[in-house]
Amino acid sequence: MTFANDLPPSSRSLAHALFALVLLCAVTAARAEGHVRSVDVKRAGDGYAVEAVMFAPVAPEQAFEVLTDFDHMDRFVPNVKSSRVVARDGQKLTIEQQGVAHFGALSIPYTSQRQFELQSRSVIHSRQVSGNMKKIETQMKLSSEGSGTRLDYRLEIVPSLIASSVLSEDFLRHEVDEQFNAIIGEMVRRKQ
Repeated sequence: MTFANDLPPSSRSLAHALFALVLLCAVTAARAEGHVRSVDVKRAGDGYAVEAVMFAPVAPEQAFEVLTDFDHMDRFVPNVKSSRVVARDGQKLTIEQQGVAHFGALSIPYTSQRQFELQSRSVIHSRQVSGNMKKIETQMKLSSEGSGTRLDYRLEIVPSLIASSVLSEDFLRHEVDEQFNAIIGEMVRRKQ
């Protein structure tokens, strides 16, 4: 077996480039196997704006049922320790959740009470009414795509002073990827 350092300099550069290409292909293949197609995280003022696109190989009705199964989210979403509906008024629900978000050695415990508005079976909007972040607002749009459901997710988050020391673009990207792969995994499990 030849190591890159044993090669002449011109071949060494080619070997490094080929290794980088193989690594990129492996990462791309790993993402393609998941349900999350893309997660774009950007700084926005004091916080972050996240846009994600996902695909669930289930009907939109099944996707909607899992996305709104708030009383059982602690069973299938990794960072949720407790989740319950505390108020219901027609298509408006108030949800209380507690948990801990992890990213490597970093973790952020959270409590959140959010009001969800089920604008239809294809749009879910939420905003934080109390909790340990300054702002959390989300919107999920569901649309039919082929034999499944496309999920377009938008999150605006402004961390508290304590959370701002841990929260980063990479942290948020990891959380969205982990959470929605788990949620869509639950959709698939319930379909079977």
